Amino acid sequence: MLTPASSSTTMKFVSAQELLRRIAVRQKNVYEGQTSAWINHDIVPLPPSRRTWGSWSFVGFWLLIGFNISGWTTASSLLGLGLNVWQAMVSVIIGQLMVGVAVVANGFVGAEWHVGFPVYNRFVWGIFGSFFPLLMRILLSIVWYGVQLVFGGKSVKVVIGAIWPSFYTLHNTLPANAGIELNDLVGILIFASISFPLLLVPPEHFRKPFLCGSIIMTFAVFAIFIWALAKDGGGGPLLNHLSELSGVEPLTGGTKFGWAMAYGISSTIGSTSAGILNQSDFTRFAAYPSAQIISQLVIVPLSTVVIAFVGLIVTSCAAGFYPDDGLLWAPYDLLPVIQARGGSGARAACFFAGCAFVISQFGINIPGNATSGGIDLSGLLPKYINIKRGAFITAALGLAICPWKLLTGTSVLLTVLSSFAVFLGPLTGIMVSDLVRRSGLRLTHLYMPKPASIYYFTCGVNFRAVVAWIFGVWPLMPGFINAVSLSPIRLSEGWTRCYDLAWPLGFALSAFVHVGLSTAFPPIGLGEVDEEDVYETFNEKIEGVSGLEKSTSDGESEKEKVPA
Repeated sequence: MLTPASSSTTMKFVSAQELLRRIAVRQKNVYEGQTSAWINHDIVPLPPSRRTWGSWSFVGFWLLIGFNISGWTTASSLLGLGLNVWQAMVSVIIGQLMVGVAVVANGFVGAEWHVGFPVYNRFVWGIFGSFFPLLMRILLSIVWYGVQLVFGGKSVKVVIGAIWPSFYTLHNTLPANAGIELNDLVGILIFASISFPLLLVPPEHFRKPFLCGSIIMTFAVFAIFIWALAKDGGGGPLLNHLSELSGVEPLTGGTKFGWAMAYGISSTIGSTSAGILNQSDFTRFAAYPSAQIISQLVIVPLSTVVIAFVGLIVTSCAAGFYPDDGLLWAPYDLLPVIQARGGSGARAACFFAGCAFVISQFGINIPGNATSGGIDLSGLLPKYINIKRGAFITAALGLAICPWKLLTGTSVLLTVLSSFAVFLGPLTGIMVSDLVRRSGLRLTHLYMPKPASIYYFTCGVNFRAVVAWIFGVWPLMPGFINAVSLSPIRLSEGWTRCYDLAWPLGFALSAFVHVGLSTAFPPIGLGEVDEEDVYETFNEKIEGVSGLEKSTSDGESEKEKVPA
């Protein structure tokens, strides 16, 4: 009987062709070849030689994808609710603490059984039912890749403008309906062009880029922070004169304030909800099951809270010494102003700061969107698409949708996707609450699209997950429809409050219903595991040698770290 505790590694890597050949032989002998079209090298349960992420790898991963432009502007939307600076930061802290717990909880399956999001959902939703959350996550990957591409392009514009200041005033030859100016388009195309070769790097080799990128970005963020504090001589006017600068009146009354805080917490979680959902895509690369726990519990909330606070204080300081330029929330708006008001030293500083934000955008867009989309597309059509092909498809479609038009402020699609926590909270609640499967997984049955699989359920769909998801979504739908409608509809206060709690409420409702249904109608095959390690997930064998001890990426013995 094979379990995660029986893991051992060797000192050599297995080629994709050799591994799939062995799997095909074993599947033919044991399962009569029923799984050939449902597996490839990228969605197979990972063998030890491909599990290279130690605890510090996860720290670097979250620092790089946390210290980015989206994180920098986190607090701006919360101030628009009428919260002051410190109330907004409390919302961010509480929300991110909950995100940290959710990330670790949803990463357990990947860390212990070494399967990613597409395969994870096969035992939650059923072999065919898993296509539903998969398609939803693929859509998000494509659109958010495009959005982050725009932010990356604007950062490239800062870098070019620091070298040739005339680039900022480059004559725009594009028509008005293009929705973008020529210099912004050039920046986006340059950023996209540099991104394409980076898509060739497999996720198991992300460790060193994460480390280098996180160090560069951490240094840049704190350099800007210290400079802003020193130049202003304090924290800036936003701390004491928020309503005068933002035009938003502070909230009065305990009820309004309480619900604004609750909405702020929920929206903070919702902004990271797509990353929470597919966390197993990355924890499957953990060198040992516990590698993701403490590191992510600490660094996930810490990275976002720090960058949100730095972004808020820097914006506040800039409002003090650049009072005529308004609130410069985005770094790509702030840096050109710094350059215009400074000398050659300011140009050099803006160049290096712009380069750091370009790196940060690579950090969030390559693993967080392109690679995630590649893994999900690989799970959708494993016979034809691997991670690299899927990543290129995600990147090409992300550029093809003209993402700059989504950021004009009138895009219904972006409003819908920004409110997608309504659907992702219940999805995550179902995945995390599927405790009935944690005691054992029959990995081979996850790749069998036949009734013989214990994860086939009813016609390939687990009705428990479907019902649980509906129960989690329906109380949030009136508020969601009102949010995305061009003409707001009349809603009672109760429906509005439900929508204000979108992610946590949907998560809790779906988790509760799913546990109840799984208890009342237990799925078949609970606790079953494979008698043979078909995928060499726990005992990787090379040339007849097995059971050798290998050092992990953090220099400790992996064999010592695998729990009993």
